[in-house]
Amino acid sequence: MEGEVKSGRPRWLAGLVCVVVVMSLGCSRPWKREDIRTWEGCCEGADACLALLQELHGPDTGEKWLPPEQACASWKLGRVGEDVVPRLISLLRHSDRRVRGGAAQALAKMEEKATGAMPALIEAYEREPGGLALHALSSLDDERAAPAIVRHLLESPTSALEHLGPTLAPVLVEVLENPESSWEALVLVRRVLARRPSMYTETFVPRLRTLLARELEEPTLRRPPGTSCPSAPAPSCEAVFDACTPRAAYVASALAAYERRGAKAAPEVLQALQRADVRLTPVALQALVAFGSPAAVPEVLQQLAVPECRARALASLVSLGGVARPAATEPLLRLLATGEEGWVRARAAEALGGVGGAAALEALRQAVYASHSEVQAAAVGALGSYAFRTHAEELVPLFQQVVAKHASPVARSHARLALEGLSGQEVQPAESIDCARISPRRAGGWTLREGHTSLQLHWDKPKAPPLGSPCAAVPGGDSASVLEAMGEACLVGWDDGEFGGTLEVHEAGRVTVLEEPHANPLHVVRMHGALVVVEGLAHLSGGAGSLVRVDASEGRWRAIPWVTLPGAPMAYALNEAGDLVVGTSDQRLDAIVCGRAGTFAPAHVVRVTRDGGLAPVEPDGRP
Repeated sequence: MEGEVKSGRPRWLAGLVCVVVVMSLGCSRPWKREDIRTWEGCCEGADACLALLQELHGPDTGEKWLPPEQACASWKLGRVGEDVVPRLISLLRHSDRRVRGGAAQALAKMEEKATGAMPALIEAYEREPGGLALHALSSLDDERAAPAIVRHLLESPTSALEHLGPTLAPVLVEVLENPESSWEALVLVRRVLARRPSMYTETFVPRLRTLLARELEEPTLRRPPGTSCPSAPAPSCEAVFDACTPRAAYVASALAAYERRGAKAAPEVLQALQRADVRLTPVALQALVAFGSPAAVPEVLQQLAVPECRARALASLVSLGGVARPAATEPLLRLLATGEEGWVRARAAEALGGVGGAAALEALRQAVYASHSEVQAAAVGALGSYAFRTHAEELVPLFQQVVAKHASPVARSHARLALEGLSGQEVQPAESIDCARISPRRAGGWTLREGHTSLQLHWDKPKAPPLGSPCAAVPGGDSASVLEAMGEACLVGWDDGEFGGTLEVHEAGRVTVLEEPHANPLHVVRMHGALVVVEGLAHLSGGAGSLVRVDASEGRWRAIPWVTLPGAPMAYALNEAGDLVVGTSDQRLDAIVCGRAGTFAPAHVVRVTRDGGLAPVEPDGRP
């Protein structure tokens, strides 16, 4: 549902509602070609599946994902015995990339049964580092592949590097430890380590902490080889990685991904902050925020006073919560009352929900009916936080009133969740649709990918950028959810469901990290001249979505947490006035997956105004 609406007739809004409801109830099913051949029945037996693996339709388009024939055949072959391994090995040298990739995927799915294919897979990887052989090597997790992985690091699919097993994953830390690693290799490894911190906490945190201490022992901070920085780079409140960034910054950033589990490294990170290096300081500060360290509060409050850094500072204060009390209370109250934009006041209200206190309670109660919808919703959400749980008795009537009558669907949703948290009972929303009345199916060109605890909502992946585009050479761009050229820069987003994601700006010789790790970038839309990233996720507790505005000021990029949506975004369009109209669902993940009867699916269609406010849209087209 992308693009401008030309007709101006209201029926497209009804269609948007239908897409939201139908998509929110979609259940997964196996792949079908012309609704005849399923993954279970696409082939039977090794000979038939090997023949299907070599069945090609048309020229190779270069798409990362395998065509249906190869995907299904590799899946079935991965379930047969070891006898087929020699025949798959021979196909690793097939003339067509799709067949080679299918053979590698089949070996990957066989896991320990394919250990005899290790030498052949390493050879295939050496010949074609950007192919699918690395996915198989990561599944087999054999140390024999380590030298090749290091040698072809920058040519390899980032999605495969993110899934290296416990035997091979340490080679990534070795890249950080190696003083000869280029800044490009350090950038790549830093991001890969930040994407999967939960897997290797026990071994990686002590190792990274030791490495950071070693880097900080140097009188002059070490930088990647071949670096020439005659003058200090321009300061930034965001994490910027380039050839002038000290090696210590890459290590501190990797540690930050472990959040509270990495807090043991807080002394070293605080020492990094005290080095006062313009590239190391913002990275160290963000790490301390991730650790929940009180040492971060004074520095964050200094950022809060700088307009270009305010978005970053407010996001940090939201993360710090009660750690920032009482120092942050007065500045946040002042911004809530006098902030020039709705998002500033809203994020101040959100941060006050973590800070707590009597003054914050009174200010937030008044803000529930402020003039801006974003402020209203944030105030209700803040009042429902744990900091005000002791005031539950006086807040319950307010939440009930908001659920019944408030104009903001986000405020109503926050109030409903607060009441459920206080009572322990489900509160049915006023605006809902019984799942039993809807026939579950897919629609609108969307796909739903199930994770363990979340559902990722995907538009079509970005098309491969043309040669010469600033997005063409982005490492890992083949698995990006967002690839948007911005002049000579490229906005890049990776979404990994419940594991979070990243939003970055890639320029020649520089990468700026705007959001990490709690981001789910799905798509980019331009409205009223602003570049807006649509983010969202359907989770066990319901749907969540937001709009993030990307701005540049004096050559420094920043991500502004602009609008909170009433659920996970399911569809969108631009109306004739250029406003963004978004359809969302706040349905629970279990209901989306199974479409069970008796489940209610809250659905909304809202219009986002130029100033970031939300206005409801009725199905007949009336605002």
